[in-house]
Amino acid sequence: MSFFRVFCIVLLVGSTASPLDAADSAATDSVAAGHSYHGEAFNQGPRQAAVMMPGMAKIEFPTSTESEAAQGFIEQGIAQLHGFWYLEAERSFRQAAKEDPDLAIAYWGMAMANVNNDDRARGFIDEAKEKSAKNTSKREKLYIDALDRFLPKQDQTDDDDEPSKDRKEREKEEKTKRGERYIADLEKILHESPDDIEAKAFLVVQLWMGDRYGVKLTSRYAVEALLAEIFAANPDHPAHHYRIHLWDSARPENALVSAAECGPSSPGIAHMWHMPGHIYSKLKRYSDAAWQQEASARVDHSHMIRTRLMPDQIHNFAHNNEWLVRNLNHIGRVDEAVDLARNLVSLPRHPEYNSLEKRGSYQYGRQRLVQTLTGYGLWQQLIDELGGQYLPPTEHQETRQNELGWLGVAQFMTGAKSDGAKSLRKLQRQRIELQSRLLDAADSETADSETADSETAEDNDAPKELKKELESLRQVIARVAAAAAVKRKDVAALNKHLKAAKLDATMEARWLGMAGDRAAAIKAAERAVKSGPSEVRPLAVLVDLLWKDGKQDQAKKRFEELRTVAAEADLNTPLLATLADVAESAGAEADWRKKPAPANDLGARPPLDELGPFRWQPSMSESWQAKTPEGDVVTDVELGNRPRILIFYLGFGCLHCVEQLHAFSPHVDAFRKAGIDLVGISTESPDDLMTGIKAFDKKLDLPLYSDGEQQVFKTFRCWDDFEDQPLHGTFLIDGQGHVRWQDISYEPFMDAEFLLEESKRLLALPDEF
Repeated sequence: MSFFRVFCIVLLVGSTASPLDAADSAATDSVAAGHSYHGEAFNQGPRQAAVMMPGMAKIEFPTSTESEAAQGFIEQGIAQLHGFWYLEAERSFRQAAKEDPDLAIAYWGMAMANVNNDDRARGFIDEAKEKSAKNTSKREKLYIDALDRFLPKQDQTDDDDEPSKDRKEREKEEKTKRGERYIADLEKILHESPDDIEAKAFLVVQLWMGDRYGVKLTSRYAVEALLAEIFAANPDHPAHHYRIHLWDSARPENALVSAAECGPSSPGIAHMWHMPGHIYSKLKRYSDAAWQQEASARVDHSHMIRTRLMPDQIHNFAHNNEWLVRNLNHIGRVDEAVDLARNLVSLPRHPEYNSLEKRGSYQYGRQRLVQTLTGYGLWQQLIDELGGQYLPPTEHQETRQNELGWLGVAQFMTGAKSDGAKSLRKLQRQRIELQSRLLDAADSETADSETADSETAEDNDAPKELKKELESLRQVIARVAAAAAVKRKDVAALNKHLKAAKLDATMEARWLGMAGDRAAAIKAAERAVKSGPSEVRPLAVLVDLLWKDGKQDQAKKRFEELRTVAAEADLNTPLLATLADVAESAGAEADWRKKPAPANDLGARPPLDELGPFRWQPSMSESWQAKTPEGDVVTDVELGNRPRILIFYLGFGCLHCVEQLHAFSPHVDAFRKAGIDLVGISTESPDDLMTGIKAFDKKLDLPLYSDGEQQVFKTFRCWDDFEDQPLHGTFLIDGQGHVRWQDISYEPFMDAEFLLEESKRLLALPDEF
């Protein structure tokens, strides 16, 4: 049976429980529980039904379908493609295929939604080609053929005898040829359909992204002319997104109109609100950028709460929010920056997409919280945070060393000299230990040369990763030593350490001023202001330095600039509070901020509260009931209000489920001691569950319940709507019924130790919802 035949059968069956024929049943019997019936590549794709979503751009894309529902999902999927919302785009196209299984262009859409996964895209486009033989318009065939010729063929094999260098060069040339041909094929669609603005939009994308395929973009203005044709036909087309990318790095002011129109063109897609932030940030309009990023966060929050997703499952969510923290810092909204950074840290972690090793909310949150507190000199607050709920001790070495370094700085800055010295010595001992490891590594590689020069061995023979770690550690040590010199007012020692410490220019200026070298400090502050115009910190430091150096006229002149730059800043921040004397001398009121006139090029901006909540909030667990192995009904209410881990497993016949029970069973007591109960819910009937328990190789300490009709599975969305089968699920439910953590997948979650520690962390955090 073909790769997609089973898929089409599943789509035709829909959400009913109609049995497959014998051949189809045999095909599905060979698939592991929870895995996709139509191929392993689809295990991680969208497994739940699409719905028509509010806030999608209006798209016109005629197809051959007679199904109004399928047509609606096709056009929704294309709108989502334009917003780079690939997960939801694929979901929409899969829903279109469910409504009309013979609709070839739906499979083209699935391939388009997998631009970063050639294997999955190739499987979809092959099916589109097969289906396009009938009931497919010439225009649709052109789209399908263009993508078919662009995607690499799966049956291409490498010549084992071909040198690696030659193979890479050949692959590069083939990639360029495919990129050039795709541009030509998209133009062919326009030859046949000159008014097809979607073809123009996809051509714009390919021209802009062509350098990824070795196709040079020779004229941005030529692409701009093509965009103008799109907007002449539809001023609200989501191609405003593409204009921002086109001009972002080259000439951001050329995309100001699209910055105003991008979000309103697709208000339901968070990325479309995020993208204008690129333009405003490049133009140093940080307040406008912050508004865009907050709008993006709110739209994401609304979607996640509605669909019960964890935050870092959303593309670009963490990046948008960490950038928002940076922009809040630029404009002096320090309290909100701290609050948002803490919120990022507090979000559920997951080993696959949100940890200190991955660029998710947890990593970004810790980084931005430290950055905010150190940048604004909130040293005592930093000491309080380190080791607390938001910056707890970590085994991640780079983070641990960096935060220990900032702790040492904070200790010196707050006058805790003895504690600072201890932190510095601890770092120095780590440096000595690391240097010893480097020398040992060098000796192991040059064992026949006992007299090798140690410095040469370290520089030339030591592993690169160890050398990189040592360089980073030296920077941290220099930073702490520089802080100690500041408190001693030892300018010579400070200058000795500054280069290695690599402080930002604003902090360097402040530290030089504190050490007593105001002339050098003012020069550093002026450099910082020049490189960071419209930023509060450098300008505030410069004003303070000028005032303290007796240059009062210059200080007041710069202060007038600061009043507008700091229009939204928190004046209670120590850095700004020091300027009270300057404000009084300048005749300003206690609240000396000046609100500038709003820009006239922002377009329509809805109230932020209409887009969604400021914070992500976990959903409430729905009520449920299951049966004991003896057949008695049990409800979630009867289990009490202690936090619990719910493990949805696919019966004792699922090998991986048995492995999951084996993995969690030894930790039942540890969970209980943490105040957390473990509960298993099976797809089996009570009789089958009882049989499985009796046959299990050892006694299980967690209660297991039957959900033979899979209603609880469906309630918790542990269900594949396209293939009508249950999925594995693991959930943390707190005492108030909030879903604090979840994993729904084709495979069971196996890391019990991680989940225990993460559950304790989440449950200990302040309740913010």
